[in-house]
Amino acid sequence: MKAIWLADLYASRRSQYLFGVLTLLFMLLAVSTAATVTSLTFALCASAGATMLPVVNMEWAETSRWDRCVQAMPCSRRQAVSARYLEALAVVGAVWAYAAALFCAKAALGGWTWAEARLMGAIAPAAGLLSAAICLAATFRMGWARGNIYFAVTVCVIGGSGMVTSLLGVSEAGLGDFAGSWAVLAVPVIAGCLFAASWALALRWYENREL
Repeated sequence: MKAIWLADLYASRRSQYLFGVLTLLFMLLAVSTAATVTSLTFALCASAGATMLPVVNMEWAETSRWDRCVQAMPCSRRQAVSARYLEALAVVGAVWAYAAALFCAKAALGGWTWAEARLMGAIAPAAGLLSAAICLAATFRMGWARGNIYFAVTVCVIGGSGMVTSLLGVSEAGLGDFAGSWAVLAVPVIAGCLFAASWALALRWYENREL
């Protein structure tokens, strides 16, 4: 798996810079807006969008035939799948660490309550895990061309959920009530379970897929 990670590191430097800047921008927008619903929308877009990086790496691997070269190395298909999922976990973890620092800083300065910061800190990684679960499984099943379509739809749905929440008339007080309950911590747990299920499906699908 180390060869896959090193190849991705050197091949996708521009994509890493691009997604890094976009993630920083959207998270800064999330903490700079007063409305919690708007902040949630920006945070969801940032977390879900950052998981595009493993899909971009898979696109490069398929177009350059690197995925076939990997099969000639002492690297199984299971290891190739695990490498991408571990990349996704690293991306989600990095985004969450950055977002958590911003959310805690805003709560400490009085911009949010600690319950609102907990809500944002729970939902942000969940959005990334859910996006990665859908997109990586689809890419390993059908290739990067269709995987990109699934990614675009997933980000639009996840990012747009905040706007839909606002259009449905969910008040800041109602969102605050949900943030105040510890049930919000179940959101990343459920997303993590779906991510694990996606990992297992991708292992099975990619082993049976004809390259």
